[in-house]
Amino acid sequence: MKLILVHGRSQQGKAPDLLQQQWLSALKDGLQNANVELPQGIDIRFPFYGDRLDELIRDLDTPLISDVMSRGASQDTAEADFRGELLYEMAQNAGVTDSDIQSYFKGTYQERGPQNWEWVQSILKALDSKTSLGEAAIEAFTRDVYVYLTNKSVRKAIDGIVSASLSEGSCVVVGHSLGSVVAYNVLRNTLSAVDVRKYVTVGSPLGIRAIKRRLESPLSMPGCVESWFNAMDERDVVALYPLDAHNFNINPAIENKTDVNNHTDNRHGIEGYLDDATVARRIRDALGVD
Repeated sequence: MKLILVHGRSQQGKAPDLLQQQWLSALKDGLQNANVELPQGIDIRFPFYGDRLDELIRDLDTPLISDVMSRGASQDTAEADFRGELLYEMAQNAGVTDSDIQSYFKGTYQERGPQNWEWVQSILKALDSKTSLGEAAIEAFTRDVYVYLTNKSVRKAIDGIVSASLSEGSCVVVGHSLGSVVAYNVLRNTLSAVDVRKYVTVGSPLGIRAIKRRLESPLSMPGCVESWFNAMDERDVVALYPLDAHNFNINPAIENKTDVNNHTDNRHGIEGYLDDATVARRIRDALGVD
């Protein structure tokens, strides 16, 4: 049985073996909290795409919002539309009002809109004032998600790294943050000979409308996946919604846990998800299936 761990963005320059150990240490804490242990003989795989994603984004020279505003970088209307839509949805969920956004906007009310980079930057600043993730992390997240979802060559390269960790036989797949989007795409297109006993997503943005609309339609349970478990902390600004019938309507339905107490500073860190007793037990129980 294999356990495949799919990380999120902003992992470039880090040692994959140390990252894997960080995940496993947190999972061990969660297993202890649940009074269980991993079965013996688990083949653990950690497909690392952090450096490759960073390289591809730098090659494309995709600007941050601050770059667009400060030095007049190329203003892609499609990108502004996506990132404005994504940030606005995140802001609404965080309790940011239009008045909050307007306080950072120098233009007139009629000029606002997702295609307006100044309005997008104003959403970002208002959102930063209401969340713990931080302005830099939020804008880098929206950029990286945009590049992955809209650039076929980037998506092919990243999906290829993750899919290489799959092979015939049984496995459990855990995806965090952007990694949950990558893993979903990979599993949608993987060989039927792969048997995913459980797909576990934590801190997942898959329920965000701006992201869902750019996934393969219709949304569906990947054919190789037997069941799906999703966990979130409602204070996590990236994991806006549970993956339920309203936000990610597939059959069979996804089991959701929405009361994780993610103790990391930004409420999004992997350690605060994997050391949750319920999350760890779901992973362990699926690995124990013969």
